[in-house]
Amino acid sequence: MFYYIMSKTKVMKKLLTIALGLLLMNSYAQTNRNLVLLSATNEAMEVMINNRPINHRPLKDVRITGLQDNYYDVAIRMANQPRIIIRGHLYVPPMSEIVYEVFAPDRRSNRGEFIIKDVYPADNQIPYYQQESVFSWGNNGVSAQGNIGQNNQNGQINININNSSTAGNQGGQGAPVVYVPDYTGAVGCVPPVTANRFSNMLQVIENETFEAGKLRVAKQIIKTNQCLTVNQLVQILRLFDFDESRLKLAKFAYDYSYDLENYYKVNAVFDFESNKRKLDAYIQNKN
Repeated sequence: MFYYIMSKTKVMKKLLTIALGLLLMNSYAQTNRNLVLLSATNEAMEVMINNRPINHRPLKDVRITGLQDNYYDVAIRMANQPRIIIRGHLYVPPMSEIVYEVFAPDRRSNRGEFIIKDVYPADNQIPYYQQESVFSWGNNGVSAQGNIGQNNQNGQINININNSSTAGNQGGQGAPVVYVPDYTGAVGCVPPVTANRFSNMLQVIENETFEAGKLRVAKQIIKTNQCLTVNQLVQILRLFDFDESRLKLAKFAYDYSYDLENYYKVNAVFDFESNKRKLDAYIQNKN
C-alpha cells in the first residue's frame, strides 16, 4: 500500500501555497521539481523510483533532481534490512524541493513510512547534499552528479567520483593537501567545503527565522557536507544569538572539523566564560 504522511504545520502551509500557485500555471507539468529522501535513523539505503534504481551503493541521503510528474512510486531497501522494502506513492510539488524522512519498520509502523520534513523552492544550489548523493532524472535514465557514468544496460548506476584531495593529510601517497595556509597540525576530516558552497550554506542557515530552526539546519548541513575549517565554523556560529545554541553546535561540529588544533578559535564566539570551559571539557573528554 502506498502512502505518505504530512507531519508539520509549516510543511502543510508550504504545500498549500504551492497548490494555489498551480492554479496560475498553465504548463506546470513541464516544471522541474526535486525529491530528497533522508534516512531518519542514519542507515544507508538503496532507492528505486518507478522501478528505476537510483543509487548504485547505499547512501544515507539521496536527492533526485529534474522530476516532472506530481507523483512517483518510491521503494526503499535499508542496507541492514535487505529483505524489507518500504514503499510509498509520494507527492512531488512543482517548482519545489520536497524532503521526506524515511523510517524503517518499528512499533509505530510495521511497514515503514515516509514523513514530509520540509519543502523548499526548487534550487539546484541548495548546498547540503554531497555530489555523490545527487542524481538527475531524465528520459534516458538516471545519472549521478560529479564525474559519473550513465545507467548501464542492467539498470545499475556507475558512479566514479574522483576526489584526489581525500588522500591528503591522511597518509595517502604524494604530498599532503593543505586547506588552511601554514597549518601543519592534526586533521579531523578532508576536504573542507569550497568557498562557493560554504557561502550557500551560510545563506540557507541565515534564512531561518528562529534560533531552533537555525540550529537544526546548521547541524543537517554540517553533517551532510562532513567537513569545515574552523574559520568557516566560526562564521556559522556567529549567526546565532545565544551562547546555548553556539555551544550545542560547537560540540556537534567538532567531529566535522578539518584543522582541529585551531579549534580554540571557537572560544571567541562565546559571551560567557563558563561556555568556553564547557566546550574545552567536552573536547578533553573526547580525546
